[in-house]
Amino acid sequence: MYLPDIYTSSPLWLTIDVERVEDANFGITPKKELDIDYPAVLERWHQLTDSHHLRSTAFVLGSFAQKFPQAIKALHDKGHEIACHGYDHQLVYQKPFEVWREQTALAKRILEDTIQAPVQGYRSPSWSLPFEKRYYEALVEMGFAYSSSYFPFKTYMYGNAIDKKNPFVITTPSGKITEIPVPKCLIPFSGGFYMRILPLFVTKRLFASLINRGVKPIIYTHPYELLPNLFQRFLSQVKLDKAYVLTFANTGESIKRFDTILQTFTEGRV
Repeated sequence: MYLPDIYTSSPLWLTIDVERVEDANFGITPKKELDIDYPAVLERWHQLTDSHHLRSTAFVLGSFAQKFPQAIKALHDKGHEIACHGYDHQLVYQKPFEVWREQTALAKRILEDTIQAPVQGYRSPSWSLPFEKRYYEALVEMGFAYSSSYFPFKTYMYGNAIDKKNPFVITTPSGKITEIPVPKCLIPFSGGFYMRILPLFVTKRLFASLINRGVKPIIYTHPYELLPNLFQRFLSQVKLDKAYVLTFANTGESIKRFDTILQTFTEGRV
């Protein structure tokens, strides 16, 4: 079973899905391009990880890497793993299979050209990869060694009903690939909207519960979650649907929560 070094070297797997606010699948329609300095936002990620002597896996959109190649190269140069998040953030199951495959292969090439190193990992936008063998076979054929696209909680947009907590191997006609699911503990809790909304003491108990059962928690976030007062800053510039709360609620609290969680549950290993 293939597992990335950054996954195996820490009690928690710290991940960030590198995309723009506009890329999220929650009906965010900017009236104009939002004035966000993404390289500066990612510098906040460097500061957080450096302060805990940790490195992360960055699942990067190919379109983001085209726009901000130096920011992605900086992540790589600092020791973060660069992995693929697809080319754009459209839900996988909304695309024809062949279109998804071509765009994912393109994104992988863009990232590898940017960092001049192989890209081994894939995470589908919004956990939207269908749990079907043909998709995993295509990932194997593209040269991916692992995926982290399985979300064991069914929602209106994404997720799976079967609760898988630990990494598992999928065998395809073209070879094997490891799937690393994001484990839940009754409910999802370790990233995104879930981590921002749940009371911190509840989140800490859920982390401890998984760790005590020998399950490695996975933290996931997005650059826009590292910005304080994001909702107030851009409310006048964005047309929002009712799902805006999933993207904007309690943003700015992520850094504080990560500090507490990482201080509590890691040993500061790189």
